[in-house]
Amino acid sequence: MAKVIGISFCVLMCSLIVKEHNRSFALILSVAGGVLSFLAISDKVSELYSALIQLSDTVPSGVAYVRLMLKALFIVIITQFTVDICRDNGENALASLTEISAKVLVLSLVMPLIETVISMVVGLVK
Repeated sequence: MAKVIGISFCVLMCSLIVKEHNRSFALILSVAGGVLSFLAISDKVSELYSALIQLSDTVPSGVAYVRLMLKALFIVIITQFTVDICRDNGENALASLTEISAKVLVLSLVMPLIETVISMVVGLVK
């Protein structure tokens, strides 16, 4: 966690200094800092993925659900990163549209899971 905080703080300070002279370079610096922060925790992401796969092996057809969950999670993470960059640069309308698009994408991704849950509930009610 200290790596992420250190990277973020350094990028913030550099970005604040550079923003006065060149806003485009400050944006590139912010994106690079975000990518570096994510790379700093990539080993934890790998461990989490392995743990989820092991957990899904205990449940029949669990691998499909875990993959679905991970896809939705990464869509949300990437969208949040993008939306934050848009908002930092004063593009609130673009940020809102990006959020809505991601919500629709995640909903369409999990629709088969919702259908499965509803069919299970209907089966229990009968």
